[in-house]
Amino acid sequence: MQSAASIYDTIQKLGDDLIKNQNRAPDSRYNINVTFSDHTSLDRDIPDTRPEICRHFSYDLETFPKVSVIIPFYNEALSMLLRTIHSVLRRTPEKLLEEIILVDDKSTDPWLHESLDHYVNLLPKVKLIRNAKRVGLIVSRMTGARLSNAPVLVFQDAHTESNVGWLPPLLDEIKRHPNAVYQPFVDGIDAMNLYYESPIMYHKGSFSWDLRYTWLRMSDHETYIAKETGLPFFTPTLVGCVMAVDKAYFFSIGAFDEGLRVWGGENIELAFRTWMCGGKVTTVTCSRVGHVFKNFPYKFDDDKEEVVQKNLMRVAETWMDGMKKYFYAATRVYDFKRAEFSAADWSSVNERKKLREKLGCKTFEWFMYNVIPEMDYPPMDADFFGEIMNQQTRACWEIMDDRFVGMNYICYEHKIIPRNNFAMTKDGLLRYRDKCVMMLAPKPYLVLGECPVTQEERQKFGIWELQRKGRTWGKISVKRKKENGAFEHFCVTQVTNVLPIHSREQMPQIGLCDEANTYQDWIFTYGLEWPRVPQHTLTEPST
Repeated sequence: MQSAASIYDTIQKLGDDLIKNQNRAPDSRYNINVTFSDHTSLDRDIPDTRPEICRHFSYDLETFPKVSVIIPFYNEALSMLLRTIHSVLRRTPEKLLEEIILVDDKSTDPWLHESLDHYVNLLPKVKLIRNAKRVGLIVSRMTGARLSNAPVLVFQDAHTESNVGWLPPLLDEIKRHPNAVYQPFVDGIDAMNLYYESPIMYHKGSFSWDLRYTWLRMSDHETYIAKETGLPFFTPTLVGCVMAVDKAYFFSIGAFDEGLRVWGGENIELAFRTWMCGGKVTTVTCSRVGHVFKNFPYKFDDDKEEVVQKNLMRVAETWMDGMKKYFYAATRVYDFKRAEFSAADWSSVNERKKLREKLGCKTFEWFMYNVIPEMDYPPMDADFFGEIMNQQTRACWEIMDDRFVGMNYICYEHKIIPRNNFAMTKDGLLRYRDKCVMMLAPKPYLVLGECPVTQEERQKFGIWELQRKGRTWGKISVKRKKENGAFEHFCVTQVTNVLPIHSREQMPQIGLCDEANTYQDWIFTYGLEWPRVPQHTLTEPST
């Protein structure tokens, strides 16, 4: 009779053979280095990235509920899928794992069919369900959830790796506070070399005004508390690649919104709904799962831009109340994001709104004020808003301590909520919070000062304009009225400063406009096109 170790070694070899014998597509189709993945052990060791204190916590596993881990996939790189499964099996206490439910969303790759069936049949507690037609990530997750047998659900992407001790901290929180959605602290796995790394800085989940998921940098104090105590922390939104939730609670608040098609917006929607309808969303510091971040991690049969945009419109219409104007302003500037709802779409949205009313959910204004008060709002008179990044160097404007405008190379580019948001207004101001950027003529510096009120003051300190080359980028020009009444025009250029103040530092400074000078090309985070709706609905939030 074979030992358990011997049986497992045999399974490992079969997995390696399955990967070796596939006649797969090139790496470019997957947006990851599949060749490297195929030559990396399915049971590789990864660094234990938990804070030191977490390694000393103990849990009474006998008191914890079991989990069903649900992993949908569509034409996933086989070695990534198998490594995800192996990491769960290897690093999950057997008594806590009820099952792993794989949901194949009608994959077309032949090596994900019969050969995978045979392999999965050898794995303990692993089930494979195949959709009769493509339904997308969201509906596939719901298929797995409905067929699950455990009282706790874990939804996990097919390109993740569960780390040491990942599950008990999640279950400890669910046991004590079941009316919440939890996520591990998500580490990064490099798509090219599979390097597993935990970020030095800690972040919460957030969102951009076009409803992309973004990170919100935690303060040094918050980071210190999380690292030193191992305590969980609240997060406004979910990353979406892995989350855990009490099954009864999940279905009581409406589960995933199956009106969201394929992929996109489901993590934002679930977070908004959980917070606004009486629950909480929490990152569990002592639970670690690695994730390969890649563009559009789920494949689309239809126009992916339209699918995602209509998903996000559905989220905005259902949950954002009057603040949906910011979403539309930030997206409708792009022609390809001008999706329109059908009558059936609107009817489906109204059904979701009825759920919101039934659950007695709070307003989006409450969410913004109580859950993410750090968020900046685009001013209603702005045409452009956000970071200002140089097209050539990818460096961004920042306000220095002495109010000069400088530059740094920590640009967030939609990935992290920036701290340096600028707004270019319709009447030619370049604002930073309640102050304005202005010329320090005759020197080329830009400085922060009190906003000019009269037209005469504006002409003296500079009237700003973005000479657009695209929807959100172009040359930032400024015109200034000289004493003789004539106007002089300048463009902002990134330079190495040679003047005494901030000597040898990179700075944006005014100079002669040069069409060929790419150091004069700047990108705003958002171009804004405000929707034409009755004026009374366009008030600023009262928060």
